[in-house]
Amino acid sequence: MEDSFPYQATPDQLKAVQDIKRDLESDRPMDRLVCGDVGFGKTEVAIRAIFKVVTSGKQVALLAPTTILTQQHYHTLKERFAPTPLISGC
Repeated sequence: MEDSFPYQATPDQLKAVQDIKRDLESDRPMDRLVCGDVGFGKTEVAIRAIFKVVTSGKQVALLAPTTILTQQHYHTLKERFAPTPLISGC
């Protein structure tokens, strides 16, 4: 999944992804908020976390504050997960 990202990940993105992976692999529930300005890769961080969680047999809820952003995330997730079995039925 990470190799299919069409852009060069920033150091901050890579750190956020590593921190989230560490959280997901610990015994404690994850308590983390990823925030940043528009266009700084939060969606990619979320996609990588979603992929890790779903492929571990768990469920994920992705929340967005507007209908437009929700639609954008849906299309991005559908495109990125198309090569995987995760998107069947959408």
